[in-house]
Amino acid sequence: MTKLDTEALKLVGVRRKETAMEKTTRAAREILDDENEMRRAKNERLRRSRLQYEHGDR
Repeated sequence: MTKLDTEALKLVGVRRKETAMEKTTRAAREILDDENEMRRAKNERLRRSRLQYEHGDR
């Protein structure tokens, strides 16, 4: 039997278990990504509203 290295495992699709720190990091990134997207959408909406107000296009 041959010894498998991590590259060979990646090619086969076998993944190692996710550590607690990796789970926490992934969850935190997902939360931050969601918050950033909500902030971007809000800023875009407010910017459009301000431009309409400034140009009198109400």
